[in-house]
Amino acid sequence: MSQPAYIQKSLRMKPEVTKIFDDLDAWLDHCRFNLLPFNPADLYKSREWKDFSKYSNQDKKFYKREKNKRVD
Repeated sequence: MSQPAYIQKSLRMKPEVTKIFDDLDAWLDHCRFNLLPFNPADLYKSREWKDFSKYSNQDKKFYKREKNKRVD
């Protein structure tokens, strides 16, 4: 049975929503492995998320710059 076009269009997830769910999954894994408290409401707000997002796979250039800095 074929569905009308408006139903097929509305049941797809938008890219923004998909990104949020992917970020939540990545954040949950990070919290689980590093024994951090997981609160989905703090996804983009918490300091831990900001630190995590700096070093995620999406920001490889930043990680290389930070890694190459010398601390004396």
